Amino acid sequence: MTLLVVDNLSKEFGGVHAVEGLSFAINPGTIHSIIGPNGAGKTTLFNLITGIYKPTVGRILFQDQDVTAKPPYELAMRGMSRTFQNLQVFFNMSALENVMVGRHLHLNRGILTSLLRLPAIAKGDAACRDKAAELMRFVGLERFLDAQADSMPYGALKRLEIARALAAEPALLLLDEPAAGLNATESHEVDEVISKVAKQGVTVVLVEHNMKMVMGISDHILVLDYGKKLAEGTPEQVRNNPDVIAAYLGGGAA
Repeated sequence: MTLLVVDNLSKEFGGVHAVEGLSFAINPGTIHSIIGPNGAGKTTLFNLITGIYKPTVGRILFQDQDVTAKPPYELAMRGMSRTFQNLQVFFNMSALENVMVGRHLHLNRGILTSLLRLPAIAKGDAACRDKAAELMRFVGLERFLDAQADSMPYGALKRLEIARALAAEPALLLLDEPAAGLNATESHEVDEVISKVAKQGVTVVLVEHNMKMVMGISDHILVLDYGKKLAEGTPEQVRNNPDVIAAYLGGGAA
């Protein structure tokens, strides 16, 4: 069974084809990277998959169900989670509270139960806090368990966002440029986290410009150019593809 199928997907903005006739499939338990020059349509594709944009043409299947243009909250409930290019951290909250926000789908959200502060709410909150702390340790942020988010370095905040996305217990985790703006050490830390996530059985799809990371951890790579599929295959196949070399890897893109 394929986890995600993108079938003949297109998106136009005022006559401009950001994504055009794109089809591919993602198998469960893999690390799938999407690369391409700036403006190739990578983030637009993520926004289509996660329900932020509605496609002009085409459909998206997730776990054998048609989820085309489903709202993001419904996709999250179905097991899809993501991070964004730019940090989306609640800086007025603690690091732990940021991760706890990601657990909201697994908490008792009944109005009456919450208003009365029944024992089940307190028990659920404690379990949520414990799970958030566990996820922070999982991504290597144990020393920030008592920290405020606004006191954390940028590289740690990138991993904090991954921990929050994992708190929803997704089957599919989409990471939009998780290594953007990071130094070599921080990029390696994110690299290790992504590998650990995949070993836990979560399927990972990432958009990334860091070719060392992409080639080192990916099972499969999709290359986009002007919204169209240029190539796809294993890292070795993509690395040696002359069209990819000409359009991206040999073009000096960073």
